[in-house]
Amino acid sequence: MFNSANPKNKIKTLHSLTIVFWNANGVRNRSADILNFLEEHSPDIFLIQETKLRPEINFSIPNYDVYRTDRPQRNNAPTQGGGTSILIKKSLPHHHIPTPQLHFVEATSISLNLTNKEPFTVTSIYIPPDTDPTLYTLYLETLIQLGPKPIICGDFNAQHQNWGLPINTTRGKELVRFTQVLGMEIFAPPSPTRFGFNSATILDLAVIKDFILPFSIISLPELYSDHNPVKLTFQLKFKTLHNSVTTHTDWTKFQNYLKNQIDYRPLKINSSTDIEIAMEKFTKNLQNAHRFATKTVKKSTATYIHANIKDLIKMRNRTKTAWQALRNPLIKTELNRIEKLIKKLDKNSRQKDQTEELEALNTEDATLWRKAKIMRKKAQKIPALLG
Repeated sequence: MFNSANPKNKIKTLHSLTIVFWNANGVRNRSADILNFLEEHSPDIFLIQETKLRPEINFSIPNYDVYRTDRPQRNNAPTQGGGTSILIKKSLPHHHIPTPQLHFVEATSISLNLTNKEPFTVTSIYIPPDTDPTLYTLYLETLIQLGPKPIICGDFNAQHQNWGLPINTTRGKELVRFTQVLGMEIFAPPSPTRFGFNSATILDLAVIKDFILPFSIISLPELYSDHNPVKLTFQLKFKTLHNSVTTHTDWTKFQNYLKNQIDYRPLKINSSTDIEIAMEKFTKNLQNAHRFATKTVKKSTATYIHANIKDLIKMRNRTKTAWQALRNPLIKTELNRIEKLIKKLDKNSRQKDQTEELEALNTEDATLWRKAKIMRKKAQKIPALLG
């Protein structure tokens, strides 16, 4: 959390809180698509279902903290399924809530503590279609009890007339019954969120308790999956601390500066006053060395995506909109062709960037050793304290 007394920090007043949730059907090789979406919509929180990640696979996004719950691999299966994740802007005060033992549902949760607002919890949930259609509510209740004002969003694989569908499935009827008993609300967009070859339905929902604010919810024909991302926006005024600059210290310059400033001859200390004078001089030397070796770097929230990939993503989204409206097989074929091209260009671009980065490393300025250290070390987030 930023220190408000730091002059580099700026207090920003926001007038809405945006949560996007999306069944990705796998996030590997989707970096350009996801980054472009985040740049376009700038959601405060991005919830993903069916990440299909293994623990050894890194998944990070600039300017966001990432929390994930991977599905345990089943019987040495060759492919990985399920999994949930939460991406939240680094500027929002929050902490991760350890996932309790669950059955029939998969989830990742966080708690938000916005300035001058009551805390609330946000959960990314995935309910696989092959799980028990009634017992899952036992574990949905477990998630509700993780904290106050729960907002649970994701793929419930449930259908009901209450959100505009022609049929009531067993899971849908159980969800309606469960939420009515607990005094919860179900938010659903007015248009489909999941598109099959010859079907369209609404499976992606938000289940909310005690979070009473004006809101809007829409299904967006963007990103590549059989599900659309769903954008849920609350009219909520809150303040955040935004640090627009950071600093970089050249420790070699720091060390050389001190070597030239410090007198290594033995000091003549005859009194406490002499000690104070010596300490004050040493402290000033440290401060001056740090000031000399440190430069200010302005942070950039933009992530570079090649212009040709951006253009292809726009074309893909237009084609996706047309296919969802017309359901023409030829349009679907074109949609798949564009998506394959996006993945190919994204892969080539990342490989080129990595090659150029590695070629620029050398042993003389220690960049090679720093890169090796980063690649060996996996960053660990401090877990929430359990009371």
